[in-house]
Order: sequence, then structure tokens, then C-alpha cells
Amino acid sequence: MGVGIPGGRTDPAVGADDSVVADWQTVTAAVARVQRRVDEALETAGVSGHWFAVLYELMRAEGHRMPMSRLAREVSMTTGGFTKLADRMAREGLIDRRGSSDDRRVVHAALTDAGRELTERAAAVYEQALRSSVLESVSPDGLAGITRVMRDIARGVEEPAAGEFVADDPSAVQPPPRRRSDDRS
Repeated sequence: MGVGIPGGRTDPAVGADDSVVADWQTVTAAVARVQRRVDEALETAGVSGHWFAVLYELMRAEGHRMPMSRLAREVSMTTGGFTKLADRMAREGLIDRRGSSDDRRVVHAALTDAGRELTERAAAVYEQALRSSVLESVSPDGLAGITRVMRDIARGVEEPAAGEFVADDPSAVQPPPRRRSDDRS
């Protein structure tokens, strides 16, 4: 009835069933180890893991472009953090930022020719690093099963739209109170 402590003891103050925590820690630790190996391989191709994630998303996008806010979400970054990253990538000539013809408030990131070339080179390195890190331990069918499970988890925790508050039981959890500086009547 608690979280496991080395040596088989449990801490009754922490929780009744730690298997979900231990299982999730195993998943995240494995992903982190693989990601470190992949990032090291990408560095040899001249691109960081964060940069590759952005370049790869743009390579897959229609017209090799995407709204910056959506791209930030796709690579799990805040819009502020992504803007700084995009600034550096634009300075390196890998992406270009263009306003939308439909909505002047929307800015798209688009791959440049140099960005496409780097993505193609880095994608081969990325794939090889994944094959040597993952497929040496898990069969292709096993990886497909893991992918199905992770897709189900991702669908179950989809991010709410900007400003939307979501709770499993809205009566049990209330949004945080507004600060005075937020009140602009």
C-alpha cells in the first residue's frame, strides 16, 4: 500500500499502487536513453534534436510550411521558446517565416532549400540511429504494438485549445483565480 522503496519496502504515505508510476518511469527512461543516442547521432549530421524535430515536421507538412503556433505544439514547445528557436534556424537559413495571405495574424514557418537538404541528410542518420537503438531490442511487430499504445495515450491526453480549461471532474477542480493584473475591465 505505498510507493516501493529499494529492498522491497513501501512507503504507505505515498500511494496504494506504485505499479503505474514504476511502469511509466520505465517507459520514460527508455525513451530518454534512445533519444540521447539519436541526438548524439544527429549532432554528427550537424543538427540538434530540437532542430531536427522542427525540420522533420515541416518536411512532412503540406507545402513544407506550417503555422508557427501549430509547429510549436507539434514539437512540444511553448510559443515563446519556439520563437527563439525559429529565430536561430532562420538565421542559419533553414527556415523562412512568412505571413499568411488568409490571416495577417498567422505566421508560417517554411523550409528553405537548405533546410530540405539538411532534413534529408539528417533523416537518414535519425532512421539508422533508431534502427540500431530500438530494433536491436524490439521486433518491428513489437514496435508497432508500442506505437499503437502510445497513440492511444496521446489521443487520451490531447491538449485543449488555447484558453480552454479541462478537468476530469469540473466540480472537483476549479481554474486558478485571476490575478489582479489580469483584470482589465
